[in-house]
Amino acid sequence: MKKIAVIGAGLSGLTFAKSLHAKADITVFEKSRGIGGRMATRYAGDYEFDHGAQYFTAKSEAFQKFLEPFIKKGTTQNWQPNLVTLSKDGAKERISNHPSYVASPRMNALAKEMAEELKLVGNTHIDKVTGSAGAWELIDKEGASYGIFDFVIFAIPSHQAAVFVPENFEYLEQIKQVKMDACFSLMLGFTEPLDITFDGAFVEGSPIGWISVNSSKPQRPQGFSMMVQSQNQWAEMHVDEDKDKVQAMLLEEASDLLNQDLSKADHQVLHRWLYASTSVPAEQNFFHDEKNQLACIGDWCIKGRVEAAFDSGHRLAEKMSSLL
Repeated sequence: MKKIAVIGAGLSGLTFAKSLHAKADITVFEKSRGIGGRMATRYAGDYEFDHGAQYFTAKSEAFQKFLEPFIKKGTTQNWQPNLVTLSKDGAKERISNHPSYVASPRMNALAKEMAEELKLVGNTHIDKVTGSAGAWELIDKEGASYGIFDFVIFAIPSHQAAVFVPENFEYLEQIKQVKMDACFSLMLGFTEPLDITFDGAFVEGSPIGWISVNSSKPQRPQGFSMMVQSQNQWAEMHVDEDKDKVQAMLLEEASDLLNQDLSKADHQVLHRWLYASTSVPAEQNFFHDEKNQLACIGDWCIKGRVEAAFDSGHRLAEKMSSLL
């Protein structure tokens, strides 16, 4: 069996590995303690927050078919939120043309179930990939080697992939053209429910891009939890600013939008995502350098969405299946 290393245990990396693990010896490496990438959940007592991806749709036949067993098991559930478009002028009802899904009981549940059959090395920061086609060596930050692999798949943000791949990687310049943007996620937990008439709001004309009642999602705890996410361009402007200052600005703006004092929240935590969304995608499903036996996948290849992450990993797996 060919040996394949996948760097990154987000949806793209896990999709690729799950698709081909019966045909190759695949090891998935993840630098964080958890898996799932931006399909992530933070929790504190009675509060839970999907502080990355908020929900996802399934437009393609391939993604719909992939989700079927997870929907049957309840790992993926239909979330039917009352959606609005929100501005300083008020809220207007928003109609969605596609079902909205969330992983349950937490957003990372889908990734955890996908990884059950896979060889996963977590909490391991791969720092270098050295060697050549058919003989790539992975080395972590402490200098430890994880062996030699025939292929390496980079399932990480474009900026990180551009640093990892060698200078002779066939698509290096195309990857460098991708632009990924930051986002701030403000997590608010309240001892008493707020008087809010919507479950999710796309915000216009504001530093804030999205507000949702996280506790309205299926199987979430009853503690009233709220997500406030910044608009991406605003986050780029404030990405290096003091986090306490950013939190105060978002808290004030959200309070004005909802005409309620959100500073009374019992739980307040801000998270910064450096690579949250893709404003300039590669507009290509994946990048497969056959000569070097290297590849790059991710939602940034197509569009910064959950389904795009699946599509990228799935399409590369289809392409490489004949090589194994």
